[in-house]
Amino acid sequence: MRAAGADLAGEYFGQLLNRFEQAATAVGGADTLGLEMAGLRLRLRYVGGGLREALLAPFEHLTRGDAADPDLTIWLFDTASTGVEPPPQPWEPIDVAPGTNPVARLRSEWACVLAAAGSRGLTAALPAEGLAVFHLPDATAIPASERAAPLREALQLLMAPRGRLMTHAGAVGRDGRGLLLVGRGGSGKSTLALSCANAGMEIVADDYVLLGPDSFTAHAMQSTAKLTEDSAARLGIPAGAIDTAGFEPILGGPAKALVELRKLGSGTLKRQLEISAVLAPSLPSMDGEMGPAVRRISAAEGLRAVAPSTIVQAGFGGGGSLARLADLVRRVPSYALDLSPDPAANAAAVDRLVAELG
Repeated sequence: MRAAGADLAGEYFGQLLNRFEQAATAVGGADTLGLEMAGLRLRLRYVGGGLREALLAPFEHLTRGDAADPDLTIWLFDTASTGVEPPPQPWEPIDVAPGTNPVARLRSEWACVLAAAGSRGLTAALPAEGLAVFHLPDATAIPASERAAPLREALQLLMAPRGRLMTHAGAVGRDGRGLLLVGRGGSGKSTLALSCANAGMEIVADDYVLLGPDSFTAHAMQSTAKLTEDSAARLGIPAGAIDTAGFEPILGGPAKALVELRKLGSGTLKRQLEISAVLAPSLPSMDGEMGPAVRRISAAEGLRAVAPSTIVQAGFGGGGSLARLADLVRRVPSYALDLSPDPAANAAAVDRLVAELG
């Protein structure tokens, strides 16, 4: 590891890692969880009684037998269970409006720091060295935004230098091959993905996947999805799969709850799928025909469906993401799916397309 002191971001990484070590000493040691994600070995070292249950449960399907010889390491701790505060933040406080989560960012040649003012999640990373530290004030009060995509910023920063692109998309299919579900928030991706899972199809993710170095394999990150109360009811999602926090309002949209994909059906949650095509679902208009209807669209339309939200959320780790996504849509076909009010019919349309693509 490089010596701290070369720059403000690097110094803060070193200080935050030192606070983790203090936290581990305060509670008698750290616990370790070994994962395999997108072909890389990831070691999570965490301190704080509630962290594994509240934050790390969505990674349980990616666990491996040991945490030795990792490619990547993330250290995690909270203040409430350890009594250890993070270092003073060397940036001006950000005003937080209700329902927002603005982020302060520091960057240097080799270090990055992100401080989310709403959720109060704090991430410091050395991306090239595969190291990151994550802190929360209280593991028992982790906001839904953190539990929906746990460690998203840390994973994005560490995966990008290793050819894995975090992409705002879902992935479903059969027999190891499938479709990348793309589109802006509210386009129906989540409901469609879970409709497919209900129909017995394989699902890698609802909201975020990692595209492998070849860009043709979608790899799983977390096992959570987000659904509105109406969608959960129409899909018949069992109460045991819905987060106990229930349906919470989100900025600019209806209330949503977290859904645990592992609890939807045995064998449907997969680590990866080979991408045969890009599919952009869209909700039916009030006066339009009631789908489902699949139609071929251009590569440019496919790129417009997947690139904007991916690039906006890429932050420090997004260099080259547009070129990667453009290459993908040039080399696999893109389709649009005009959704029907019937989730089962939509899933059947997706299943037929997967079969046709082979």
